[in-house]
Amino acid sequence: MAQVRLTVVVRETWLDRYPLVLAHCREAGLVVERELVTVGVISGTIDEDRLADLAGIEGVSAVEPERTNRVFGNR
Repeated sequence: MAQVRLTVVVRETWLDRYPLVLAHCREAGLVVERELVTVGVISGTIDEDRLADLAGIEGVSAVEPERTNRVFGNR
């Protein structure tokens, strides 16, 4: 399967358990690239077919795949 770059948002009421949510994300297959503990954000990559596993983790508020922005200019 294709790898998807994404952001996981930790539920505000779970910020004190951020390390637990992070561990569960890793167990689900997330390769963590960045941890923003104070705002409850984890970014990384995971197999596309594992996205639902991340969304189902207790304490996860949202799983947001990275968007590709393209700017078209004059050639």
